[in-house]
Amino acid sequence: MGKRALQYFTLSEIEPRVWFMLTGCNFHCKGCFRPARDGGGTFLTAEETLERMERACLNYYGKIPSVAMITGGEPTLDRDYLLSLVKGLKENGFEKIVLMTNGYALGEEEDYVHELEEAGLTEAHVDLKAFSEDVHRWYTGKSNKPVLRAIEKLNASGIELLVQTIYMPGIVDDAEIEKIAKFFASLNKNIKYRINPFAATFACEKVTKRPTVEEMERAYEIASQYLPNAIISRSCYREYPTPPPQKTWITVYPDLTVKRRGMKDQAEDRLSWLGHVRPRESVEEDWHKEEWDFTLRHSLVGISELGKEVKEEKDSEPLKVKFPQALHGLTKTRETELDLDGSTTIGEVMERLVEKYGDGFRERVIDGGEIKRSFNVYLNGMNIKNLQGIKTEVTGNAELIILSWVSGG
Repeated sequence: MGKRALQYFTLSEIEPRVWFMLTGCNFHCKGCFRPARDGGGTFLTAEETLERMERACLNYYGKIPSVAMITGGEPTLDRDYLLSLVKGLKENGFEKIVLMTNGYALGEEEDYVHELEEAGLTEAHVDLKAFSEDVHRWYTGKSNKPVLRAIEKLNASGIELLVQTIYMPGIVDDAEIEKIAKFFASLNKNIKYRINPFAATFACEKVTKRPTVEEMERAYEIASQYLPNAIISRSCYREYPTPPPQKTWITVYPDLTVKRRGMKDQAEDRLSWLGHVRPRESVEEDWHKEEWDFTLRHSLVGISELGKEVKEEKDSEPLKVKFPQALHGLTKTRETELDLDGSTTIGEVMERLVEKYGDGFRERVIDGGEIKRSFNVYLNGMNIKNLQGIKTEVTGNAELIILSWVSGG
């Protein structure tokens, strides 16, 4: 049994779930932002990895989660290790096991996808860097033919598939996005396709600039002509279409030491990593200028949804409610605002939304006074399941996000 280097586990503070950050990669992407690409970490067998994961989760959550994400680096480099890891997660009761991959090995090695499905993999996120072979080779150092074969194999399997592309102005922009969308539509027009913005701040090489909101809007318009499940997202997390913001998370290292980390901690990791590639002073200058592109990323939420309602001036800060695309047939908008008279509860907010959008909203979202299982509700980034459910108190100047877990967001 082979070993893989584990950099750390990440435990979510929004709801119980665990990420495995494996190091090493078979691509050498010019715009890579992951220190895990270049190695490091602690070499463990799959059994040792699972044992430490279990201890980490029991120590923090008091239980084993049902959701796991395997990322890196590139998780598929050691086939036997990955198959053992996925099988072990399934045997430990994990219901969702998500692989985040560049897809190369899955398309190059016969039966890899089938064996992962047999082992218990439920979902795969594939990064398609470019459709044009010359662009892909220039950017990654590898052909994209195995990646395209992997997408075909995953689409034909029982594994849920999501493909994402980084929009890079002048490199992977409108023309490439259209080629990708046409290819996916030829396989399955319902493939979930997510377009993320390139962030130059922590890129290994500053191959291009960050895209504008207008460029991202145009990319969505092109992709959505072919793919009804195309979206724009501000992140590469697993939620579809886009998750609520998470300000901090729990990092557990292989020796089981624990640290609560935030964006600045992650920034420092990347600053240190980039020190051997780019002058640290230039990276720090980019960091202070862009601060992780918060303004751009926030404005990206909802590009792939309907336009905002016209808002009236209010004397006090209202409650902002964001709707998933699955509810737009009822709401006719991607977000609305509610004036609150003091503190209220999530349940009362839902009743206000029923008054505003009719009984159809109640039928879609509410079941016996509770939120239906097909929806998750987040208050200021926290899943209300981890608060007090529909009894959670809400005040003005807050944000409520309703996310749908059905296909299409």
